[in-house]
Amino acid sequence: MQLLSISFCLCIFSIQGLFAQNNPVWDDASNSNWDRSFTKVEIKSSIDGKNQDAYFYASKSKTPKPLIISLHTWSGDYTQKDHLTKEILARDWNYIHPDFRGPNKTPESTGSTLVISDIEDAIQFALQNTNTNPEEVHIIGVSGGGFATLSAFMNIQYPVKSFSAWAPISDLEAWYWESVGRKQKYADDIIRATSTDSIFNREEATKRSPLKQEFQQELRKNAKLFIYEGIHDGYTGSVPITHSINMYNRLVGELKFGSSNLNQIMPSASSDSSLVSEKEIIDLLSKRLNPSYNKRNKLFDRNIYLSRKFENIQLTIFEGGHEQLPQALGLIPVDQTTSLKYNIFTLGDSNGDNKDGWVDQLKNMMPESHIVNISKGGRTIGFDNLERKELNELANIDAFMDQAQEKMGTKKYDYIIVCLGTNDTKKVFAERQNEVLTNFEELLTKIKNHRLYKKSKPRLIYVTPPPIRTYNILAKYEGGNERLARLIPQLSDIAQEHDFRVVNGYNPLLGILDYYAADGIHMAGPGQEIVASKIIETILSGE
Repeated sequence: MQLLSISFCLCIFSIQGLFAQNNPVWDDASNSNWDRSFTKVEIKSSIDGKNQDAYFYASKSKTPKPLIISLHTWSGDYTQKDHLTKEILARDWNYIHPDFRGPNKTPESTGSTLVISDIEDAIQFALQNTNTNPEEVHIIGVSGGGFATLSAFMNIQYPVKSFSAWAPISDLEAWYWESVGRKQKYADDIIRATSTDSIFNREEATKRSPLKQEFQQELRKNAKLFIYEGIHDGYTGSVPITHSINMYNRLVGELKFGSSNLNQIMPSASSDSSLVSEKEIIDLLSKRLNPSYNKRNKLFDRNIYLSRKFENIQLTIFEGGHEQLPQALGLIPVDQTTSLKYNIFTLGDSNGDNKDGWVDQLKNMMPESHIVNISKGGRTIGFDNLERKELNELANIDAFMDQAQEKMGTKKYDYIIVCLGTNDTKKVFAERQNEVLTNFEELLTKIKNHRLYKKSKPRLIYVTPPPIRTYNILAKYEGGNERLARLIPQLSDIAQEHDFRVVNGYNPLLGILDYYAADGIHMAGPGQEIVASKIIETILSGE
């Protein structure tokens, strides 16, 4: 008997198939502009000796960094533009974008044993040519890349830490018929990949489908699998949400009940809250939302309509379509904690004061350190912002340092970290930008003349402010980014003259600020992690 959810899905999409759909943007293989920081490399196949091309980036850090294996979409190859690359550079993580036999329309591609081997080879190449922490290897892909991510999860031998599959295909047979019904090219691609006589080969399609493959539980016991799917996919995109739900249910069912057969698993779903029931599947497909969703649960700015987790397998159905969110790297479970043990005094504005701001991220990454934070939203280097003197760092620095010394008692500080300047570039101060430099120099002088500094001789760090969005921004910040861009080189020079090491918190975030800062100013936690990690990198390099 056919599984109800699959039958219902096929019915819906056969009706929709009366109208041919264009290829979704996530399967656009035409854009191949790559930043010069990424180099083209060749990797010899360990199976057939053929060279596999890839784009590659090696972290410049002196400390071990994660490795991201980003897998191209169904119709793409290694040259396909990857939307993750700007953030790879911002985070300075190791990265490889392998070809694994190119577009999915040949027998050598489309989840074949050659594909799995090529991905393994890409991992080994990156491990040998970067400073990768071998325990921090992560695979991610969207659409056809999500299919390849699931294939890797089911087959790859390397102990990858996490797999993130966005809008994935899990069942080639189902997707063949769904593509036939919607008159999409993917049906022909599947025939080319699985058949020799232009007739759909069900047996070969099944063999290459992650949904139907053996689940190597012992090999994956420490790996996390994240499946993300937009609720409107299949309507506005090319892959019905049942591919994600069925893959999740199958894996969880096997872990709980020892069965990989969905027909055997699904009867339990009506009473087992760790599974997605047939009724929930039908409701999601027909309503394209969940009226009773928890409004507090968000995937950044997106509503989450359904979330399930069992052991290391997690499913998220969110408000969206056939896509990978731009903040996808911020969701990867990279362990960035360190054993650093220092006493640190931090001075900043709202980005340092806010929950999940860069200071909170430092505390998370340096759990053995003692951090005294005297940051405040609205604070400036030397202006009475909002006509409030308490927001003027220069006017209050002696009192703040007295307060910091009182909190530390007889112990000494190892570091003083300052991150200020955003509010000094507000529109109200536009005609007073020359004062910013004078105020900054006076502020740093006062810090070094205070008894806290003279007693402890802490090392000094200045973190340049992050960029400000140049559009759709509050009026008070209009023109702020341009003013900030002019100030930062000068602020950096002054900081270095006063023996502060400078952490560039501006340039790395250009181009990705919008991913994490809904208001164009204040980043969510995963964005603030980037700033905190660069501070830690500076600390480590000075040890």
